[in-house]
Amino acid sequence: MKIILSSLFLIALSSLQAQNVADYKYVIIPQLFKDFVKEDYQLNTGLKTALRKKDYEVVNENSIPLDVQINPCLATKANIENTSVAFKNKLKVTFTDCNNNVISTYEGSSKEKDFTKGYQEALTFAMNQVGKQNAKDLPVTKTENTTTIKETTNKVVTQVSNKTVENKNVYKSNGKNYTTASTNNNEFVLIDQENSQVIAQFYPAAQQNIFHVTVISQNGNYQTIGYLNENNIIIEYKTGDKSWSTTTYSK
Repeated sequence: MKIILSSLFLIALSSLQAQNVADYKYVIIPQLFKDFVKEDYQLNTGLKTALRKKDYEVVNENSIPLDVQINPCLATKANIENTSVAFKNKLKVTFTDCNNNVISTYEGSSKEKDFTKGYQEALTFAMNQVGKQNAKDLPVTKTENTTTIKETTNKVVTQVSNKTVENKNVYKSNGKNYTTASTNNNEFVLIDQENSQVIAQFYPAAQQNIFHVTVISQNGNYQTIGYLNENNIIIEYKTGDKSWSTTTYSK
C-alpha cells in the first residue's frame, strides 16, 4: 500500500540568507572545468589551494559529505570560465548556490605569455578578492515536500532513487528537536532540526538494535556505540580521554 506523506524538510536558504561566498563552509569543485577540458593549466589544483588558504572545506563533486548530501544548500559550487582576449589571459571564477543562482563572480587577468603561468596569475588576482570563510549556522526555512513511500509488513521502503529522505520521527533531547534520515542498508543519520546538521551516523551491529555510531563533532569525529528501541535513541558520548556518558533522544 502506498501512502503519501507530507514531510517538513529544513532547507537552508542560500540566495537570500547567504549573500557571500564567505557564508559557506563547503565549496564543491568539479573534476573538470568546461572551458578548460583539453588543458587544465593546473587551475583545479590552484583553486583548491587558494580556497583552503582561506579556510574553506574543498569538496570533490564525487565525494560529497553526508550533511551536504542531506542539505545541498550548505555548499556553494565553484566554476572557472575562460574569458581571454587577444594578448591577455583572463578568467572568471563563479560561485553558485544550491539553486544554481550566482552568488559571486571574481575576475582576474594576466599579460604573461605562458598560458599556465598566465592563467595561474589571473586566478591569483581573482581569488585575492574572495573573503575568508566565515560560515555560521544559516537561517532555515520549512519547505513542504511530498514523499511517496511503500508500506509492507514490518518494513517501510522509500520510493526515491539513491536519495536520503527524512522520515516522520522526531526525537527530543535537552530541549532540542532531532529527526532521523535513512541512508543505505539499514543505516541512518540523526539530524539537528535547528540547523539541519548531521550529528551522528548509525551502522547496524551484529546484535539487533545495537549500532556502531560515528559522532560528527567540531572537535573531530569519533566512533562509539548506540542503542535503539521503540521510542528512544541512545548514544554513548565521549566526555574525556577515558570517560563516557549516555544521551537519550526520545520521541
